[in-house]
Amino acid sequence: LRDGEYIGTKQVSETNERELISMMVGRTIDNLFPKQPSEIKDVVLEVKNLVREPHTRNVSFQVRAGEIVGLAGLVGSGRSETAQVIFGILSAQSGEILINGKKLQIHHPSQAVKHGIAYVPEDRGTQGLVREMNIRENISMAILGKVSSNTFINYKKETDIAQNAIKQFGIRAYSTEQITNNLSGGNQQKVVVGKWLSSEPRLLIIDEPTRGVDVGAKSEIHRLMSELAAERGLAILMISSELPEILGMSDRVLVMRSGEIVAEFS
Repeated sequence: LRDGEYIGTKQVSETNERELISMMVGRTIDNLFPKQPSEIKDVVLEVKNLVREPHTRNVSFQVRAGEIVGLAGLVGSGRSETAQVIFGILSAQSGEILINGKKLQIHHPSQAVKHGIAYVPEDRGTQGLVREMNIRENISMAILGKVSSNTFINYKKETDIAQNAIKQFGIRAYSTEQITNNLSGGNQQKVVVGKWLSSEPRLLIIDEPTRGVDVGAKSEIHRLMSELAAERGLAILMISSELPEILGMSDRVLVMRSGEIVAEFS
C-alpha cells in the first residue's frame, strides 16, 4: 500500500529489498546512508567525567566541528540521559561540559541554547513539537526573542523563517500554516530539526533521528545530517538504536553500557 492505494503483491522469492522500497515510496532510494566526506576541525563539545546517577557515570568524550559522532547502546544504557544532561534537562551531579573550550554551567535548556547547543529529542511528538500548532509557530519556538519586539511576534519574520525551512529541508506541506499533526512522521521530524537549526547552533544533538519514519524520509534526513556536517561544519552527536544507521552515518562511534562509555571506534 502507498498513499491509501493498493500498489502490488509479490512472492518473497521473486522480489528484493530495493524493489519493495521503490514500491513503498514511489521512487528508488539509491543510497540510504549518503554520508559525505567532511573536514573535521576543532573540538566543539568536550565532556569530562560527567555524572548523573544512576544513568550517567564518569562519561568523557569530544565532538568536533564537521564530525558526526554516533552514540550506540541498548535502551537504558544512559545514551539519552547523557544528552539531556548536556542540554540542561537533567542537572549534572559532577563533571564538566565545555563548548569551544569554555566551561559552562548548564542548569536549564535555555542556557544550552544560548551557548549554541540544539537538541532533537527521541520522542518528537511529545517533546519536540506542539502538534496542534502550525509549522510556522513550531519553527520559531526556539528563537522567539529573534522574531519578536517586546511582547509582539513579527509574523513576517516568522513566516520567512518557516518558508526557508520548508524549502531547505524539503518539508512536504501546503503552507507554513499547516497543522504539524497533519504531517507525516518524516516531515514532523524535519520541522523539529528546522526549529533547532533556526537557532544557528554549533552543536546538534539528535536522538533517534529516523525512528518511526518511512525509508524515503530516512534517506532524506541522513542526507540533511551529512550536509550539515560537511557543508556547515556543524558538530553532531547522533544517538541511535539502529546499528546500520550508526555504522552508515558516523565518523566515530561511542558505545555506552550501564551509564559508561565502554568503547570507541573509528
